[in-house]
Amino acid sequence: MNRLVAILCLMLACAAAANGQNEPAPVTFAEMAGYGDANTFQVALGDFDGDGDLDAFFGNMDVEAELWWNNGDGTFRNSYQHFRHAVHGVGVGDLDGDGDLDLFLVRASKDVPSSIYLNDGGGQFYLGEDLDDVGLGAGFLTLFDLEGDGDLDASVYRAPQSSTLHINDGNAHFARLAQTAPGLANWGDVDGDGDADAVIEVAGSGYFTWINHGHASFVRSQEISVPSPFFAGGATLADLDADGDLDLIGCSAGFDEELPMTVLLNNGDGVFTYVPEDRFLTVSGWISLGDVNGDGVLDVLASAPDRLDKVGLGDGFGGFIDSGLRIGTRRMPGMSALGDIDGDGDIDIMLCQYDPVGPNTVWMNISE
Repeated sequence: MNRLVAILCLMLACAAAANGQNEPAPVTFAEMAGYGDANTFQVALGDFDGDGDLDAFFGNMDVEAELWWNNGDGTFRNSYQHFRHAVHGVGVGDLDGDGDLDLFLVRASKDVPSSIYLNDGGGQFYLGEDLDDVGLGAGFLTLFDLEGDGDLDASVYRAPQSSTLHINDGNAHFARLAQTAPGLANWGDVDGDGDADAVIEVAGSGYFTWINHGHASFVRSQEISVPSPFFAGGATLADLDADGDLDLIGCSAGFDEELPMTVLLNNGDGVFTYVPEDRFLTVSGWISLGDVNGDGVLDVLASAPDRLDKVGLGDGFGGFIDSGLRIGTRRMPGMSALGDIDGDGDIDIMLCQYDPVGPNTVWMNISE
């Protein structure tokens, strides 16, 4: 494969004294090799073989999913393992409590079940179980501890209006609850009481909080009428302003027109304040978070149909500044992944390519 190296440099000059916000550090990326040749909906990174580097799992929509080994230097080779079906959503975590990373795979097709693949400890996967969800279809997946018992449960978004909840018995056997979450749920302890709450997306028109009052007893609480994305994966919870609680960041509801990124800052007890971020404009799409410039603040990668991917740099107060950096190609993207791919201590990017088919491309962080 022809290896195109295109170095993009970014030098920011923000008037910190004027706006009371930190000046983000500069960041530099280089485009490296691409991997795969499929319609990939999601890239997930994890050390699946326990050798200390990040491997890559491709949730392909048109062909069987793929696991690619990291050679230790940020280049990859196909493991040629089999996962039977195409995949829409990918969950990575230790599902059976044995210390290695397993896979929870959901399918867009209603004709095949979601599946649990367990890791033998060396990165070889075998089928743990198929879920009893044929006929439902799935679009997006979140792993989290719903019961507070120390293992990973799952929330699976079933378009258009609900997410099914699946309880782990600790050994990677999942039982579906009769209770569902009323929409696309972003999970986390937003009110600081030690259990899992959710911020539910209402496509295009806002969010509401779904507060856990213990034992998975939820109450619909704050209604937040703000622009929200139309795509699963367009919003996420994270501590954006370093105050110890979970905030929310989401792409705008725009399709043709770029609009301010939505930031909801948490006051500490699960009540959010809307802060439109007009320094970083997006259309509806997907986001990924990571500290790409190494300043201790989360930054954001925004991907959207028929546009170059763009990087927003966190200012330390919950806001984001458009870096001016544009990477990738104009395409229908999937859900990209951020992580230290080459093991040099900084955060790199693997851009996900959905349409046209592959490859998924590594962009290496070479900032000084």
